[in-house]
Amino acid sequence: MKRAVAVGLGLLCITCTVPDIDELEAERPSGCDASHPCHVQVRLTYDGFRPGCVTLRVADAEDASRTFELSVPEGAGETGFVRRSGWSDTVKVTASARERSCAGQEVATASTQVEVPEEDTASVALTLSALDEDGDGYVSTATRGTDCDDHSVSISPGVEERCDFLDNNCDGRQDPVPVCEGIEWRTTERLPLATFRDVAPHARGQAWLVSDNNDVLAHVRRQTDGGFDVQPFTDCHGAWSTAWARPSDGRVFMGSWMGQLATRSLVAEEPCTLTSFDGGGAAIQDLVGFEADGGTTLYAVSETGDILRWDYPAEPQRVEHVDADLRSIHGLDSRTLITVGTNGKGPVAYHVNADGGPWLREPLPQAASGQDALQTVHVVAPGLAYAGGDQGLFLERSAGTWSTKPPYPIYVDGGVAPDLLDVVSFGQGVVFAHLDSDDLVRFDGVAWQDFLFGTQGFTTLKGLTSDELWSATFDGTGFYWGPDAHE
Repeated sequence: MKRAVAVGLGLLCITCTVPDIDELEAERPSGCDASHPCHVQVRLTYDGFRPGCVTLRVADAEDASRTFELSVPEGAGETGFVRRSGWSDTVKVTASARERSCAGQEVATASTQVEVPEEDTASVALTLSALDEDGDGYVSTATRGTDCDDHSVSISPGVEERCDFLDNNCDGRQDPVPVCEGIEWRTTERLPLATFRDVAPHARGQAWLVSDNNDVLAHVRRQTDGGFDVQPFTDCHGAWSTAWARPSDGRVFMGSWMGQLATRSLVAEEPCTLTSFDGGGAAIQDLVGFEADGGTTLYAVSETGDILRWDYPAEPQRVEHVDADLRSIHGLDSRTLITVGTNGKGPVAYHVNADGGPWLREPLPQAASGQDALQTVHVVAPGLAYAGGDQGLFLERSAGTWSTKPPYPIYVDGGVAPDLLDVVSFGQGVVFAHLDSDDLVRFDGVAWQDFLFGTQGFTTLKGLTSDELWSATFDGTGFYWGPDAHE
């Protein structure tokens, strides 16, 4: 669903009478403040993007050679000016916005004419519109910007090229030499007591692995020598099914097959904390979290259709219940959340209600026989998401509408496509998937490509950035694909 974001920025208070215009201009050319009120106030609204730089150009309507420019202070949604001495009563006001900085591409302009009163202050409103759907500060090329893929924060002219099957910097080249040299799948030391069910990356080369037996958690850190430092913990008592880790400090949050929620820090001396939430024994099947404004908020879903909100360190609360077995939840923030699963008759998807009301069920394409559930969902940008499920069910959500994409190919006569148990995407040209055939594969926007065939029982696939992926296995081994730790 494409989102038009109206950004109301803070106000710069500017109102006054000017006792001596020539003196004022000498001190502050065409400026004004609380003691020298403006002749014209301009209210600015930014629709669909946040500008890196905004300027105001003022011209005399009767003599276009008479002009001046003002920089709009960062964070200001209102600015103003004093008409210069000798000008006519009518001026043309033009606001201009650039992406990223004042040296960036001009992406939006808006103009109006205004009659300047002898006394008091005239007010005008201008709206600057552009599209930065992925929120990376670069505006889509469709709206005069330089972002060649506005569905991916991993792609824009300012991004360093990475080994990730993407043209990161919009120069027309994908993974140019030598960015992929030395990058391959690497494995951690096996923990014999663990059956890893999920992985929660939180920083470059760092992740938590959670097990559903023997109370095992393990924090993994990539070492500069190519190996891994694995730190096990056994004080979080539960059969852990899912996890999310906080990027700021690595604290991990977990859900269990028995409906428990718990959290642990990286500090060995700090105990694991089990919340008081009573899930009635219903499995917590997925978790996602966000950090914003100094707080941490998580959302979890259960097999009985509960949607939980956890504003840590407060206790988790049940905020919604739907008639479904919910398998997965994901979003970029609390406004873009999508959860998927099955209602026993077929696959279902719900998205969060921006008005705070009940979550809204989304129409899905007709599924084939045997495609009874969606198992996973990943939100790439407000206008792009992917979901996967039973017997090759693979869906793309673009501009608010789900469509069916090609399943992983069937190579055995009379067979069915494998289930997609996890998907991770960083743009329309790269979707990674974990299959129930014990394989990790990649969809390039057109067809499926092999990535890693497994023999140990892959249970998960996660990634924070496009050039780092994590997986784990039933036998207590972690898998990592990405650059060396010093990069």
